[in-house]
Amino acid sequence: MATLRFGLLGPVTSHYGSTPVALGPPQRRAVLTALLLQPGQALTVAALRERVWPGPPPASAISAIHLHIHHLRRTLARYETPGRERPARLTTHPGHTPENVSYVLHVAPGHVDTDRFRHLADDGADHQERGDHHAALDRFDAALALWRGEPLTGLPPSAFVRTTRRTLTEIHLDTGKRRATALLATGAVSRATLALQDLYDRHPDDESVVIALARALCAGGAESRAAHLIGEELERRHRTDGIRPPALAHAHAALLHGTAPYDTVLHDAAVHATPDRHDGS
Repeated sequence: MATLRFGLLGPVTSHYGSTPVALGPPQRRAVLTALLLQPGQALTVAALRERVWPGPPPASAISAIHLHIHHLRRTLARYETPGRERPARLTTHPGHTPENVSYVLHVAPGHVDTDRFRHLADDGADHQERGDHHAALDRFDAALALWRGEPLTGLPPSAFVRTTRRTLTEIHLDTGKRRATALLATGAVSRATLALQDLYDRHPDDESVVIALARALCAGGAESRAAHLIGEELERRHRTDGIRPPALAHAHAALLHGTAPYDTVLHDAAVHATPDRHDGS
């Protein structure tokens, strides 16, 4: 039976079954997004105002939000089915002033792709920690299949949107790294190498990706390529940032001189790798 679903992992969309739902202009979709990201929680008009406008909000911001809520409520009402629980419902809580009025969006569990993504990624991580790498891989593949591009595409670039986009991108990257680890654990070395090469192309400043790719190369018998990869990264970091990350330097020296098994070396390097960097754009 058709149901109403929302997508934030790419352009902000909604579908009723396979039928697209018109959500209105970018500002209205930004209001909807702020509510979807905190389902069941009240957001005041003042909070929505801060999350929607990328700069100082205009004097008309409060009335604009009330108007967007009015249109969103009408849109959601079109998909109500008599005798069935509403897939999404907007409620209003009065306030002492117009900006203290708050709204709550009630959404059925699993009807927002960010929720499904997080649930699948967490479930995959749990399976991975228990050593069930095949089940973990299934969950990671299902989570990554929900990704449709840069999250929250088409919304005004408010600080809230930029921060949320960065957070979702970090979760996506972590899931991709975990998937590659699961592939290696199941013996799919070539697939893991290709997946990590793609991650490296998109996140070259993430030390843990560099080390994971080197690990996959070594698992495929390409230790010299792994050492060359890390050596090039060390040179690039020194040239652009004036640093030689200790984890990469240690791994490079050990791989070149064969002072320890590559898997031990790269595991230790991964533990000490610095977090990846994102610009939040």
